[in-house]
Formats: sequence, structure tokens, C-alpha cells
Amino acid sequence: MRGVEKHPPTVSIRGCASYEPALVDDVVRRAVADLGGIRKFVSTGERILIKPNMLVPRRPDEAITTHPEVLRVAIRLVKEAGGVPVVGDSPAGRSTERILRHLADRTGVAAVCDEEEVEFVLFTESAKIPHPDGVVAKSFELASVASEVDGIVSLAKLKTHSFTRFTGAVKNLFGLVYGLRKAEYHLRMRDPESFSEMLVDLAERVKPRLTLMDGVVGMDGDGPSAGRVRDVGVIMASANPHALDAAALEAVGADPDSVWTVSAARRRGLLPGAGPEGGIRIIGDDIASLNVAPFRMPPKLRVFGAVPRVLGGFVAEGATRKPVFLARECVKCGSCVEICPAEVLSIEGGAEGVTIDRSECIRCYCCQEICPEGAVELRRMPIRSWARAFARRLRRDKAG
Repeated sequence: MRGVEKHPPTVSIRGCASYEPALVDDVVRRAVADLGGIRKFVSTGERILIKPNMLVPRRPDEAITTHPEVLRVAIRLVKEAGGVPVVGDSPAGRSTERILRHLADRTGVAAVCDEEEVEFVLFTESAKIPHPDGVVAKSFELASVASEVDGIVSLAKLKTHSFTRFTGAVKNLFGLVYGLRKAEYHLRMRDPESFSEMLVDLAERVKPRLTLMDGVVGMDGDGPSAGRVRDVGVIMASANPHALDAAALEAVGADPDSVWTVSAARRRGLLPGAGPEGGIRIIGDDIASLNVAPFRMPPKLRVFGAVPRVLGGFVAEGATRKPVFLARECVKCGSCVEICPAEVLSIEGGAEGVTIDRSECIRCYCCQEICPEGAVELRRMPIRSWARAFARRLRRDKAG
């Protein structure tokens, strides 16, 4: 299969100090050349979906979405290989034509598509894609275009994630899941381990030909949309999304196996054994010379396994952070209410803003991820608050 490589997987890391168009063009081309050139991944006449990270309608300089200059070079490379590029993604909420076009305008994607004369495809229709080899997911409902193209080139963003700890190459593919179906996966797979296993299943079903990671400017802390903007200064590329994530985590001073998608991929034999770089072949620039300061990673959510259910639930209630809605910043747009998998949010009148039933919150942090105003913070609750919430849950379970 085109683009699939044997172990050890190869990752190119190239320094890129800014989004100046000529610099991005040069660095992305060198990163792809390191892997054998674009014709290793794209053939003449093939229709290729280029899938950037377009999480929310925010400006490129906010470090939440793939920068449009990286997209521009990817489009040109696919064309130069004789392919026919189309561009598309879906946000964390609904996928309607109005929402998707606003998303493309705000992120700078629409302008690049117009200038490069490529189609921005609307993820408004879905198709069920079987995956009998999946570990936790035996099928996916994806945007129908994913099954209509010949291959996918993924453009990830180097960011942390409050739920999965990291949103890079593997997590970027979750944008192929159709609209609000994303929330259903959070409801079915409430802990980050099983959710991450699903993401690995998705990556293995989709098998992107090539992944480029925009790490010129990234995000740490409470990513993927409310974290701290960080100058990282790298463009990375690989045919293996698992290896790319592992290498990116090493580059920002994080333990790759502390991220569930990486550890799951390693257990499945999709990555070589653990080591300083996980057995990955790194080429390009010396990461040490780029002086990347270590990332501040989100706290690792506790999974209590063998702890008795009642005790484990009580400890989890206090040990993990919950969303707190900031009334002054909240504009009551309803995005968080709409996306909440557990349906525990509501919009009240007056100055109250959004209210939450904390006893039923599943801690997926979708509300924080999608909030356009940054009005959701993650905090550990005072002991009295979480004890009361846990007591309400126990009473509700007993009554049920």
C-alpha cells in the first residue's frame, strides 16, 4: 500500500521559526523530501483529501487550528504529484453548511482554498464504515467523502488535550467522525483509555498516507483550545501517525507512553519497543539544537481499574477536574449545551449563564474544547462540593 513503511518508522523534524510563506514552503518540502518525496504518497489522478485541524472557528494566530500556510504547501505538493486535492474537516459540534463555511472563513482555510483553486468539501453527509479488526470500535460513521477519496493527507496541530493529554496526528483524525456523532463516542467511552483505544482503531481504519504536523506555534496546558500558546518552531512529517505523535512528545519533553494513544499503539505492535525515541528513526534537524522548552502537560485523568466501584468513584470525583463556567465571559451561545454527551448542561436566564449537574458530568471536557469565548475552566472542586455531588449520584443510582 502506498505510503506504508516498514519498522522502524521514520519521522522528519525540521526547524521552522515563523509562518512566513516562503519559509513554510521550504521547510514543509524538505520534511516531505526526507520521507522520499510526495510521489511516494500520491499518484497521478488520485483524489486526495487534505484534512487540517479545524476544531473551532478561531484565528490562525491563536494556535488552535492548522495554520493556512501549511495547508497551502500541502495543496501544492499534491498537485505537483498529479493528484487532485480537496480540503475538509468538521468542528467539535454540528456540521451544517453554514457552520462549516464560517469555520473555513475564520480559520483562513477558505482563503487558501480560493487562492489555490481547490474545493472545500462540506462534511454534511455521512457513511458507515466497517472496521472488523477494531479493538473497541467495529465501525465508524465518518464524513462520506472519507470513503470516496483515494487517500488522506492529515495536517495535525501540535497541542495538548485536557482529556487525552495530547492531540496530534492520531487525534486529528477524529474530525472525520460525522458531526455530533463525536459526542456519542465520548458517552460510550467515558474514560480516556478506552476513548484513546477507539482513536487508534480509527487511525488504523483510515490509514492516512502522510501526516504533517504544524508545530511552528503550538499549545500546552489546557489544550486543545484553552491552553497556553507556545512558540515551538518545528514542522514534522511521517507516514506513521503513531510514530509522529511519539516523536512530537519527545520533542516537547513529555513521556510518549504517558499518552494513551501512544501506549495503545505500542501494545498493538504499531510502534517498536520503548526506548529513548521508541525505536523511531528521526531524520532532519537535531531537535536539541532547536531549544524547545518542555511542555506543561495536562494532569493525567485517573482510571481506577481494580478499586471498588463506590470507593473509586468517590476518589475520582475529587481527584479529577470539572468544568467551571465563567459567567462574565459566557455569551450563552449554547455550543457547550449542544455538544455535551451526557446532556448535563443547561442555559439559565439572568446572570447565571450555563449550569451543570456535576453528579452526572463524565469529564470529557467537550464543553471546554468547543467554547468560542474561553469561558470554561477546569478546576478541582472544593471537597464539600464534590462530596455532595457524589452523594447525589449514589442516591440516584440506588433509586434507579
